[in-house]
Amino acid sequence: MIRFRRYIFLLLLVIAAASCRELVTLDLPLQEARLIVEGHLIDTEGPHTVKLTLSQDYFSTAPVPVVEDAVVTISDNAGNVEQLVYTGNGVYATQSLQGVVGRSYNLSIDWQGQQYASSGTLMPKGIVDSLSVNFYEAVPPVFDAGYYITLYGIIPEEAADYYRVKVYENDSLYNDRTDLLVPDSRFVPSRIVEQLQYPFQPGDTVRLELYSLDAAMYNYYVELRSLLFNDGGLFSPPPRNPTSNVINLTNPDNQPLGFFQVASYDWGVIIVEEERE
Repeated sequence: MIRFRRYIFLLLLVIAAASCRELVTLDLPLQEARLIVEGHLIDTEGPHTVKLTLSQDYFSTAPVPVVEDAVVTISDNAGNVEQLVYTGNGVYATQSLQGVVGRSYNLSIDWQGQQYASSGTLMPKGIVDSLSVNFYEAVPPVFDAGYYITLYGIIPEEAADYYRVKVYENDSLYNDRTDLLVPDSRFVPSRIVEQLQYPFQPGDTVRLELYSLDAAMYNYYVELRSLLFNDGGLFSPPPRNPTSNVINLTNPDNQPLGFFQVASYDWGVIIVEEERE
């Protein structure tokens, strides 16, 4: 009899819990569109690009709005000034401006009566000294069996302390949240060792790019990675957009999103070969 009563009690608890389930539709307030900047300038002849789009409401299914009528200018501390040319899909590109290590670059965006600005210094590059590949057996649940790649970087004394590593497999960029790799050399001067945490297969061609960043750009990526891994749990901080290094000079209450990345880079390529006994 006691067991039967216990069974009835548990059944009532399950029914009560099920009856409490309710579909909740979030009534999020509409947000004013904000400018999103994605600027890239590296130590090459170019072209260097700045992409301008607008933010959307959370539930919007419309195509991302692009900005087609901005005046975008990049200048450096050597007296070079260039207005970028609109090429479509929100992208503005340089025609002749070169990225030179040691120079500082200023971005200016004039759009709808508001002035946006950013700046960055092209830091000396870190060197991709070598890439190695090793086969490891599976260690569940830590990692799967496969070929793992390690990047060994040499950091000259005058080079930056902050970096981002981009990984391409057969020309496809690894672009998941776990692929946002941002090592630094502050605590181990003169070198970087970065082992990729996912396996590759024999025959894969893997390209790694090592970007030298200034502190503001590095902090942007660190905050972005934290946001991407925020699970919204009890102990997670409230989600917030990464701190942009682009500012609105006209209206401080309408700050943009995004970044202007000024970076030198080096790269290396390795082809994964099957180990032979």
